[in-house]
Amino acid sequence: MDDKALWLILGGGLVTFLPRWLPIVALKNARIPIWFQKWMSFLPVSIFSALIASDIFFWEGNVSLNALENAKLLPSLVTALVAYYSKNMILSVIIGIAGISLTVWVL
Repeated sequence: MDDKALWLILGGGLVTFLPRWLPIVALKNARIPIWFQKWMSFLPVSIFSALIASDIFFWEGNVSLNALENAKLLPSLVTALVAYYSKNMILSVIIGIAGISLTVWVL
């Protein structure tokens, strides 16, 4: 391995480490208001929902709500129902993968 690759790996590690470490160090003794803590608790859910929704509703670069054109719609609905009723993440992932695989294979 040459020096450029080593510096690239070290720089990449530093760039991913610092944004996680600096807020912890800067805010470890700070008092954060309750309203801000509540507001921040919604961020992971909203970001995850945005990522999932953008992946489900976009098919081949266009927004598609037609289940016959978009192979992700029906398996996503089935997976959401399985996740809601079973509360089992592994079963939901298996159903989702199987559903997408079958739908893409059929279409």
